[in-house]
Amino acid sequence: LLEQRAVTVESVVDGNFMIVDSSGHNQNYKVICKQNPSYFLKQIRSEDTRSIVSLQREASCYWLARYDADFAPLAALLPDYYLYDANQNALVIELLPEAENLSEYHRRLGRFPPEVARLLGQGLSIYHRQVGSAWKESTKNTIFPKSLPWILAVHQYSPIQFDSFSGANSQLLEIVKQYPEFQTELDKLSKQWQVNSFIHGDMKWDNCMVYPNGNENGAIRLKIVDWELADFGDACWDIGSIFQAYLCFWIMSMQITSDVKPEFWMENARYSIEEIQPAMREFWVAYTESLHIPATAVTQLLNRSVQYGAARMIQTVYEYMTYSSKITPSGICMLQVSMNILTNTEEAVRELIGIGAK
Repeated sequence: LLEQRAVTVESVVDGNFMIVDSSGHNQNYKVICKQNPSYFLKQIRSEDTRSIVSLQREASCYWLARYDADFAPLAALLPDYYLYDANQNALVIELLPEAENLSEYHRRLGRFPPEVARLLGQGLSIYHRQVGSAWKESTKNTIFPKSLPWILAVHQYSPIQFDSFSGANSQLLEIVKQYPEFQTELDKLSKQWQVNSFIHGDMKWDNCMVYPNGNENGAIRLKIVDWELADFGDACWDIGSIFQAYLCFWIMSMQITSDVKPEFWMENARYSIEEIQPAMREFWVAYTESLHIPATAVTQLLNRSVQYGAARMIQTVYEYMTYSSKITPSGICMLQVSMNILTNTEEAVRELIGIGAK
């Protein structure tokens, strides 16, 4: 940062400077400057090809949003971009003031504001509709490979193909391979995949940041971060990922034990599905209204999105179980819900998402 003149020696010496380690799979740092802009710095841990390419892709999203008219609408959804240092494999962006991700936000509030869901629907519609149309058709595009999500082929994987593989991940893979329904439905989703939009690719609550807009009305703003998996692909993947984020939050609020029936889990969950459904409906309405989806196409789009959300739920279990020796009851429940959605989508839309229910 000193080399790039993003901070000064004086600010460090004077005590107007603080660094907070918030690392995950990357080395992440919050650089807080009291009297100057504050930064979020992301640097890869190991210089393997996959990590380098992922960070380059995210940095490209920030650069394109600022300098390419084809990506300009994306800028409203991103923190400000400062710099990308390819030699250091480091990306520096704006540190959002008083920001928290949607997992933290909903957990703190203990409720699911429809206005936040509306921001999500409108946000996804912006980059699904307006971003990257010229790039999508270009034969010179080498940044965005138009890849399928890996989870759609997970039943074809062996343990040695994973970078990290816990005991719980091994159990998950065995379960998916044990049930032909999973394999059949995942194969269907692979064949139905469309390259119709620019997508985030890793849409989840942890990547959706909200913070006060600075006005006295108390409204909040939404920014979307972690664009390492951004690509041209199927818009239903991002939409479904939002639906499954709500459903997984609901499942994780249950106290799941093997000695009682599932009806007891739902009745004693911290949050009821009925409390969550208005937010999911508001998200869906905001998305379809923003894109002016014809009424004749809404049902098919919804069903496809919910199905892709079910596949994303399997991936969520994998991510939750990265460091576990044994798959948890909540993980088993998510896999069961995923299968129920895949094999009976219309009922899932009514009973879980709450759309079309009488």
